[in-house]
Amino acid sequence: MKKSFNILMILCAVLFVLSCNNNKSYTDMLKDEKKAIDRFVDEQGFEIIENYPANGVFGEKQFVKLSTGLYLNVVDSGNGNRPEYGTSILLRASGRVLLHDTVSFNGFDPMNTIITWPMEFKYGILYSSNDVSGFFFSEGLMSGLSYVGDSSIVKLIIPFKIGSSYQQSEGNPIYYDKVRYIFEK
Repeated sequence: MKKSFNILMILCAVLFVLSCNNNKSYTDMLKDEKKAIDRFVDEQGFEIIENYPANGVFGEKQFVKLSTGLYLNVVDSGNGNRPEYGTSILLRASGRVLLHDTVSFNGFDPMNTIITWPMEFKYGILYSSNDVSGFFFSEGLMSGLSYVGDSSIVKLIIPFKIGSSYQQSEGNPIYYDKVRYIFEK
Protein backbone atom coordinates (compact mmCIF):
# COMPACT_ATOMS: atom_id res chain seq x y z
CA MET A 1 0.00 0.00 0.00
CA LYS A 2 2.79 2.39 0.95
CA LYS A 3 4.63 1.51 -2.31
CA SER A 4 1.52 2.29 -4.36
CA PHE A 5 1.10 5.60 -2.57
CA ASN A 6 4.73 6.59 -3.33
CA ILE A 7 4.33 5.69 -6.99
CA LEU A 8 1.11 7.72 -7.14
CA MET A 9 2.86 10.72 -5.52
CA ILE A 10 5.74 10.51 -8.02
CA LEU A 11 3.26 10.30 -10.90
CA CYS A 12 1.38 13.35 -9.58
CA ALA A 13 4.65 15.29 -9.24
CA VAL A 14 5.65 14.44 -12.82
CA LEU A 15 2.23 15.45 -14.14
CA PHE A 16 2.42 18.71 -12.18
CA VAL A 17 5.84 19.56 -13.62
CA LEU A 18 4.71 18.73 -17.16
CA SER A 19 1.56 20.82 -16.80
CA CYS A 20 3.65 23.84 -15.72
CA ASN A 21 5.60 23.81 -18.97
CA ASN A 22 4.75 27.08 -20.74
CA ASN A 23 6.71 26.30 -23.88
CA LYS A 24 4.61 26.51 -27.01
CA SER A 25 4.53 23.65 -29.43
CA TYR A 26 5.83 24.18 -32.97
CA THR A 27 2.24 23.99 -34.21
CA ASP A 28 1.16 26.70 -31.77
CA MET A 29 4.08 28.89 -32.86
CA LEU A 30 3.06 28.45 -36.53
CA LYS A 31 -0.56 29.38 -35.71
CA ASP A 32 0.52 32.47 -33.75
CA GLU A 33 2.86 33.49 -36.55
CA LYS A 34 0.15 33.13 -39.22
CA LYS A 35 -2.26 35.24 -37.14
CA ALA A 36 0.40 37.91 -36.54
CA ILE A 37 1.39 38.11 -40.22
CA ASP A 38 -2.23 38.10 -41.44
CA ARG A 39 -3.18 40.82 -38.92
CA PHE A 40 -0.13 42.91 -39.89
CA VAL A 41 -0.82 42.55 -43.63
CA ASP A 42 -4.43 43.65 -43.06
CA GLU A 43 -3.46 46.59 -40.81
CA GLN A 44 -0.91 47.85 -43.34
CA GLY A 45 -3.19 47.31 -46.34
CA PHE A 46 -0.61 45.12 -48.09
CA GLU A 47 -1.59 43.19 -51.19
CA ILE A 48 -0.14 39.67 -51.36
CA ILE A 49 0.45 38.44 -54.91
CA GLU A 50 1.22 34.89 -55.97
CA ASN A 51 3.79 35.53 -58.71
CA TYR A 52 6.79 37.77 -59.00
CA PRO A 53 5.84 40.61 -61.39
CA ALA A 54 7.04 39.90 -64.94
CA ASN A 55 8.39 43.44 -65.26
CA GLY A 56 9.99 43.30 -61.78
CA VAL A 57 8.07 46.36 -60.62
CA PHE A 58 6.11 46.20 -57.35
CA GLY A 59 3.44 48.55 -56.08
CA GLU A 60 4.33 50.24 -52.80
CA LYS A 61 2.14 47.84 -50.82
CA GLN A 62 2.53 44.75 -53.02
CA PHE A 63 4.37 41.71 -51.67
CA VAL A 64 4.96 38.40 -53.38
CA LYS A 65 4.81 35.37 -51.11
CA LEU A 66 7.58 33.03 -52.22
CA SER A 67 7.58 29.23 -51.85
CA THR A 68 9.87 29.52 -48.79
CA GLY A 69 7.23 31.60 -46.99
CA LEU A 70 9.22 34.82 -47.44
CA TYR A 71 7.20 37.93 -48.33
CA LEU A 72 9.15 40.25 -50.67
CA ASN A 73 8.62 43.77 -51.98
CA VAL A 74 11.36 45.18 -54.21
CA VAL A 75 11.72 48.95 -53.75
CA ASP A 76 14.89 49.32 -55.85
CA SER A 77 16.46 46.36 -57.68
CA GLY A 78 19.93 47.95 -57.57
CA ASN A 79 22.50 48.56 -60.26
CA GLY A 80 22.17 45.26 -62.12
CA ASN A 81 25.21 43.52 -60.57
CA ARG A 82 24.04 40.19 -59.15
CA PRO A 83 25.78 38.40 -56.29
CA GLU A 84 27.82 35.27 -56.85
CA TYR A 85 28.60 32.66 -54.24
CA GLY A 86 31.00 34.25 -51.74
CA THR A 87 30.30 37.89 -52.69
CA SER A 88 30.89 40.08 -49.61
CA ILE A 89 27.70 41.91 -48.67
CA LEU A 90 27.12 44.79 -46.26
CA LEU A 91 23.54 44.97 -45.04
CA ARG A 92 21.61 47.56 -43.09
CA ALA A 93 18.01 47.06 -42.04
CA SER A 94 15.16 48.52 -40.04
CA GLY A 95 11.89 47.02 -38.92
CA ARG A 96 10.11 45.32 -36.06
CA VAL A 97 9.28 41.98 -34.50
CA LEU A 98 5.64 41.22 -35.29
CA LEU A 99 4.72 39.34 -32.12
CA HIS A 100 6.24 42.07 -29.94
CA ASP A 101 5.11 45.45 -31.29
CA THR A 102 7.47 47.29 -28.96
CA VAL A 103 10.61 45.58 -30.35
CA SER A 104 11.87 47.63 -33.28
CA PHE A 105 15.32 48.33 -34.70
CA ASN A 106 17.00 50.76 -37.06
CA GLY A 107 20.38 49.91 -38.57
CA PHE A 108 20.33 53.20 -40.53
CA ASP A 109 20.41 55.34 -37.37
CA PRO A 110 23.97 56.53 -36.66
CA MET A 111 23.05 56.92 -32.99
CA ASN A 112 22.34 53.18 -32.73
CA THR A 113 25.05 51.99 -30.35
CA ILE A 114 23.40 48.81 -29.14
CA ILE A 115 24.09 46.76 -32.26
CA THR A 116 26.97 47.17 -34.71
CA TRP A 117 25.79 47.85 -38.25
CA PRO A 118 26.27 47.13 -41.08
CA MET A 119 25.94 43.38 -40.92
CA GLU A 120 28.59 41.65 -43.04
CA PHE A 121 28.18 38.28 -44.71
CA LYS A 122 29.18 36.32 -47.76
CA TYR A 123 26.41 35.46 -50.21
CA GLY A 124 25.46 31.77 -50.01
CA ILE A 125 27.09 31.23 -46.61
CA LEU A 126 24.81 31.33 -43.56
CA TYR A 127 27.25 33.11 -41.30
CA SER A 128 27.64 36.76 -40.35
CA SER A 129 30.77 38.24 -38.84
CA ASN A 130 29.30 40.62 -36.25
CA ASP A 131 27.01 40.84 -33.25
CA VAL A 132 23.79 41.33 -35.25
CA SER A 133 23.91 37.79 -36.55
CA GLY A 134 22.11 35.96 -33.75
CA PHE A 135 19.20 38.34 -33.67
CA PHE A 136 18.83 39.12 -37.37
CA PHE A 137 20.98 37.17 -39.80
CA SER A 138 19.00 34.47 -41.58
CA GLU A 139 18.29 32.51 -44.71
CA GLY A 140 15.35 34.86 -45.27
CA LEU A 141 17.53 37.98 -45.26
CA MET A 142 19.98 36.39 -47.66
CA SER A 143 17.31 34.99 -49.99
CA GLY A 144 16.07 38.47 -50.88
CA LEU A 145 19.32 38.76 -52.88
CA SER A 146 18.09 36.10 -55.31
CA TYR A 147 15.88 38.79 -56.87
CA VAL A 148 18.00 41.95 -56.62
CA GLY A 149 21.59 43.12 -56.84
CA ASP A 150 24.15 45.60 -55.54
CA SER A 151 22.74 48.79 -53.94
CA SER A 152 19.22 47.35 -53.82
CA ILE A 153 16.46 48.03 -51.30
CA VAL A 154 13.71 45.59 -50.36
CA LYS A 155 10.99 45.12 -47.76
CA LEU A 156 10.60 41.66 -46.24
CA ILE A 157 8.38 39.70 -43.90
CA ILE A 158 10.45 36.75 -42.70
CA PRO A 159 8.67 33.86 -40.97
CA PHE A 160 10.59 32.24 -38.15
CA LYS A 161 11.23 28.97 -40.01
CA ILE A 162 13.62 30.80 -42.40
CA GLY A 163 14.56 33.39 -39.82
CA SER A 164 17.46 33.95 -37.46
CA SER A 165 18.30 31.76 -34.49
CA TYR A 166 16.44 34.27 -32.31
CA GLN A 167 13.35 34.06 -34.51
CA GLN A 168 13.41 30.26 -34.53
CA SER A 169 13.80 29.97 -30.77
CA GLU A 170 10.98 32.44 -30.07
CA GLY A 171 8.70 31.75 -33.06
CA ASN A 172 8.76 35.42 -34.07
CA PRO A 173 8.24 36.70 -37.61
CA ILE A 174 10.07 39.94 -38.39
CA TYR A 175 8.95 42.73 -40.72
CA TYR A 176 11.80 44.61 -42.39
CA ASP A 177 10.51 47.95 -43.69
CA LYS A 178 13.89 48.57 -45.32
CA VAL A 179 16.81 46.29 -46.16
CA ARG A 180 19.73 47.66 -48.16
CA TYR A 181 22.33 45.36 -49.73
CA ILE A 182 25.71 46.85 -50.71
CA PHE A 183 28.39 44.69 -52.33
CA GLU A 184 31.83 45.23 -50.86
CA LYS A 185 34.38 46.06 -53.50
